[in-house]
Amino acid sequence: MAGTDVGRTAVAAGAAIFVLPLLAMSTVLLLLGGAASSDTRPDTTCGAGGTGATVAGIALDAVQMGHARTIADVAAARGLPAHAATVALATAWQESRLRMLANDGSSLELTAEQAAVTVTSLSYPHDGLGSDHDSVNTFQQRWIAGWGTVAQLMDPVYAAEAFYTRLIDVPDWETIPLTQAAQAVQISAAGGAYARWEPLAQQLTAMLWPGSQAVAADTAGAVDGVCPGLSVPDGAWARPSAGVLTSGYGPRWGSQHAGVDLAGPRDSPVYATAAGTVLTAACTSAFCDRDGSLDLAGYGNLVELDHGDGVTTRYAHLSGYTVTPGQQVPAGELLGFQGSTGNSTGVHLHFEVRLDGAPVDPAPWLAERGVDLSLHAGAGA
Repeated sequence: MAGTDVGRTAVAAGAAIFVLPLLAMSTVLLLLGGAASSDTRPDTTCGAGGTGATVAGIALDAVQMGHARTIADVAAARGLPAHAATVALATAWQESRLRMLANDGSSLELTAEQAAVTVTSLSYPHDGLGSDHDSVNTFQQRWIAGWGTVAQLMDPVYAAEAFYTRLIDVPDWETIPLTQAAQAVQISAAGGAYARWEPLAQQLTAMLWPGSQAVAADTAGAVDGVCPGLSVPDGAWARPSAGVLTSGYGPRWGSQHAGVDLAGPRDSPVYATAAGTVLTAACTSAFCDRDGSLDLAGYGNLVELDHGDGVTTRYAHLSGYTVTPGQQVPAGELLGFQGSTGNSTGVHLHFEVRLDGAPVDPAPWLAERGVDLSLHAGAGA
């Protein structure tokens, strides 16, 4: 994010955001200068869906759990019963194994024009590739079949919304067998396959539904602290994210980029770089329930910490935050998750360090405190 010098109570100001690619998270996070000891390495399989879990005997990683949580959250937000999430989760597992799939357009069933549209899915965040007709996303929905545009279908929230919109139009969907309800929505060549995943979906729903209901009751962006914090020695500073440094501090596009950008997977954890007090944990844009754009002002979901002696840090564009104003947090505390809310066009963490309100370059600041932002997760380990 290219931010201006804004005060603590005027955090909605913002300028242009660097367009960032979705980059894979490495397996180990370097927290402090030199070799990191084992107790300072976070579980980098953790995300907004929680840590990876074994459900009904099937191992799910944090990416899959994150998509499962989105699906459950959308059902709760719409006021649907838990069974709706169960039907959707069984469907998404059968169709994609709970992965956001893009499509390379290589299906021989597509015309050249259709293939050209389908392949644009690759420009959106995704977890893997598919090539079944023009199908994309966790539900393998087809733009040619009227599910929406490719851009819409590559939004996990839109995909879940689209599924539920069709599900509730199915007669007696709450009482007929799950596989019939799913098939009525999907019209799949293997419609009976959904029944196999009903136990998985039921257990996932049971795990996620209480949190989804809590999120539905609080639309401000606060989410459960589902990931453990980091173990950081007293007085030490920590890396705020396992993401890769993609944009530095300084002049950019004719304005001042007031921080650095660390790009990582959507909903990957963001941590406090040092002990402090939460000044801000709020949506600072017109909306934060979905990705923003360059036309939207503000930091999106923002957490700001006061570390004393005039030092503050900012963590911007979060998909959600896990702390509240006034809360005392140690270094390594989970603050929230990477997103693209506010004045942003790509998933990343915009991180700032400020001295008496004025931004300074976070890279040398943290380097002096033993944290090298040029090293992404795993480097130096």
